[in-house]
Amino acid sequence: MLQQNDRSPVVVWLKVCLFLSLFIWQLGVEPVRADIHTICQSGCDFDSIQTAVNDSNVTDGDILSFTTARETYDAFTITNKTLTFQGNDTEINANDSGAVITIVNGSKTVSFEDFRILNGSSSDGGGIHLTSGNLTLTNVLLNSNDAADQGGSLYIGNSNSTVTLDGVTISGGTAVLGGAIYNNGTLNASNLTLTDNNATNGGGLYNDGAATLNEQSAVQRNTAAESGGGLFNADGATLTLLNSDVANNDAANGAGIANIGTLQTTNINIGSLNVAIQAGGGIHNTGQATLLNSTVVQNQADTGAGIYNEGTLTANNSTFSRNAGPGNQHNGNGPGLYNQSGTAVLNNVTIHLTVGTSIFANGGTVEVGNTIISSALGTSGLTVCGGGGNFISNGYNLASDQSCAFLTETGDIQGINPDLNGITSPAEGAAYHSPKLTSPVIDAGNPADPGSGGNACLASDQRGLERPQSKRCDIGAVEIVVYRVFTPLVIK
Repeated sequence: MLQQNDRSPVVVWLKVCLFLSLFIWQLGVEPVRADIHTICQSGCDFDSIQTAVNDSNVTDGDILSFTTARETYDAFTITNKTLTFQGNDTEINANDSGAVITIVNGSKTVSFEDFRILNGSSSDGGGIHLTSGNLTLTNVLLNSNDAADQGGSLYIGNSNSTVTLDGVTISGGTAVLGGAIYNNGTLNASNLTLTDNNATNGGGLYNDGAATLNEQSAVQRNTAAESGGGLFNADGATLTLLNSDVANNDAANGAGIANIGTLQTTNINIGSLNVAIQAGGGIHNTGQATLLNSTVVQNQADTGAGIYNEGTLTANNSTFSRNAGPGNQHNGNGPGLYNQSGTAVLNNVTIHLTVGTSIFANGGTVEVGNTIISSALGTSGLTVCGGGGNFISNGYNLASDQSCAFLTETGDIQGINPDLNGITSPAEGAAYHSPKLTSPVIDAGNPADPGSGGNACLASDQRGLERPQSKRCDIGAVEIVVYRVFTPLVIK
């Protein structure tokens, strides 16, 4: 049977016409491309940033490029535009005449790279005032910016805004809430440095939204007259800290961190020398705080130098070390952990070299398992456990004296020195005390399979090493690593 030929002259002509029509139409369509505007003091596309912003395309995401290093420009406003600013260590200075940069941007995104934003002054956000929209800052310095109310250097006012910071340093900012940053949106920061900022609450950051600080971020030398010298996490807010340090901050309460909302820390150091005049040198918690693989070290306060808790506290694989009273003096008000009320649950925690009482429970409940409770040797008249709160043992704990009367469960040990090494501060990760070869904590943890839940040891230790490293898991945050020498068998 012959097939019908569908390649008749009419059909072929129609296909050719259709192809030519599409080709001609495509020739007439210009692809949407971003314009690049070059900005410098003279001889470029624009002398003024504001003029360049006003001239830029509304929707295409134009690029504003600064070719000359360290030229100084005036403050400006961005409204409803997607823009990328490419700097060259470029300085934008408001000379205390208002916010340096104001962004009112709906759902659009503005990006800045390699800028210095200086000497802004406004009611909110002296450096950058973000009313709405999204913002990305890369390799940016914000310095000496002030706000009469919120966000000395950076104000994130809209809960729908997302701000990304990478390699950003914020210093010398002042405000009532958030000397460096006030956040009401979603803040994601890597390699962020907050230093030498000042506020009534939240010297470094006042978080009223969702904030994550990651990748060696550092919060240091910030001050709050009331709470949260380094960081303040408000009621209903979420603060996540990963692989970062919070050190040398000052406040009346919560010199390192004041938490009312939800706090999660992983692989961070809180210390040294966060100093609270009243309570919570490292952490003042009235919300929900979870510490994992973290260290609270060398903090000072009259009450709860390491941690003051009247909320819900969970600490796993964590170390509390060398926390002390004012001026590094012996203190009976729980310089390791002071539980005012609420609940504190500790598993595989090392509390060591506390200058005074390691755990004091004034009220609430303190629950411990697989945990070391030890203070600095030679502390006269003070015991490692104190207070009239409710203590619960989940077994397999060690206390360096006989004061922890609740340690009566299976595996509990009292009155023995844990025999730990001095503190080790790795290049990355949180500081820790490892057991010596003669330590009684070795193979003394819960014999259940690590990671099986309940009161068992955790599956890995503070450093991420698998448990157990020997016959069974060790008491405390860190497993001992025993190196075995194998002698070859020679058969004659």
